[in-house]
Amino acid sequence: MVEIKICFGTLCFIMGGAAFEMLGEHLPEEIRNKVRVEGMNCPGFCHKAEFGKPPFVMVNQTLIAEANIQKVIAKVREELSHGANQ
Repeated sequence: MVEIKICFGTLCFIMGGAAFEMLGEHLPEEIRNKVRVEGMNCPGFCHKAEFGKPPFVMVNQTLIAEANIQKVIAKVREELSHGANQ
């Protein structure tokens, strides 16, 4: 199972994180049952430049900055292709 955690902090929401509310509908059918999506409280990544810019999403233990649905799906596919969490 690939774990996706979406930051629900205000800045992430304003910077595009609102689009992740519909992430489940955008996941391809063949990977939907291999993914668990949940929200997370703001981890404070936006306060440190080395992490990049919001919105932030974690896919397993990998942080995605300036996240969008395409980046998240690509990372999920990468995780699955490496045999992780199948």
